[in-house]
Amino acid sequence: MDSAAIAQQRKSDYFRPSVAIVIPTYNEEPADLERCVQSALSQQYDGVSFVIVIDDGSKDKRGITHIKEKFSGVSHLSLHEFPQNKGKRHAQKYAFDFFGDSVDVMVTIDSDTVLAPDSIANLVLLFADPKVGAVTGDVRAIKQNFLSTLIDARYWTAFNQERAAQSLFGTVLCCSGPLAAYRNTIIQKVKEAYVSQRFLGQFCTYGDDRHLTNLILEQGYTVHYERRAKAWTYVPQKIKPWLKQQTRWNRSFYRELLWTLKRVIFKRKYQNIYMVYDLSMQSILPILLLASLLFVCIKSGSVWPSSEAAMPIFGPGRRCSSCSPCMRFAISFC
Repeated sequence: MDSAAIAQQRKSDYFRPSVAIVIPTYNEEPADLERCVQSALSQQYDGVSFVIVIDDGSKDKRGITHIKEKFSGVSHLSLHEFPQNKGKRHAQKYAFDFFGDSVDVMVTIDSDTVLAPDSIANLVLLFADPKVGAVTGDVRAIKQNFLSTLIDARYWTAFNQERAAQSLFGTVLCCSGPLAAYRNTIIQKVKEAYVSQRFLGQFCTYGDDRHLTNLILEQGYTVHYERRAKAWTYVPQKIKPWLKQQTRWNRSFYRELLWTLKRVIFKRKYQNIYMVYDLSMQSILPILLLASLLFVCIKSGSVWPSSEAAMPIFGPGRRCSSCSPCMRFAISFC
């Protein structure tokens, strides 16, 4: 299908793929979960759409109980509860199995996400191209304090620069958890591989979004970013939870980087030149950063006064620490 035919199909009133919006939840606050579900149910989309909420064995049942009471009469909303926690992937797979081949597009969102009213309508347009396997939207942070404002600025860069550049070549490397859409025929092919991923003999319990995106790319489909599909998500409001989140994300980033590089090098997958360039930069830049930190430490140690020479400056009994703080920073960065 050429670009003109794709554009014509997007404009056509007949292109309205059926959609299932999948919302896994775990210990979510009732008000936040209600806002998420309400935004999913209130989509201005003319096609057939369904919403399913899967409670992943929450210890705090207030959220799912509130949803049952609040939306009890909504026919296109389904609810399911796991008796115990299994993880986000298994909650999503329950939805994938539940709908089977009955829908065209699977949209996955986090339970603290708030969708814009036209998010789904804008997101599914790109699936008019049969080569498109997945699409992610423009996710912004809900700004509540200075830290969340900084995170929101980082999100703008991550989506409107990084993912936008990748999208030009159809190689977005991660469909974001707060808003991502997948062609269901591919989901049905890869869902078992998705939930059974192992790393160093252990089942993977994080990095879900990036791995599912990698599985779509591995099937030979393109992945894109649609800036008109908007969503907002809650982010950590304090440094400690934010650092925990970033640690988890970086672990999954490097694990998936190894997974992807292996397929590029040994299996000759993903032969798009920009993707190879992007992966190369992502592999090299952390090493260059660490090397530059060590270089600064070494150079500062060579010009910094010795402990004896520093005594007149720092006073008796106090020692110059040379570059040890810098070294500790470099080690912690690793």
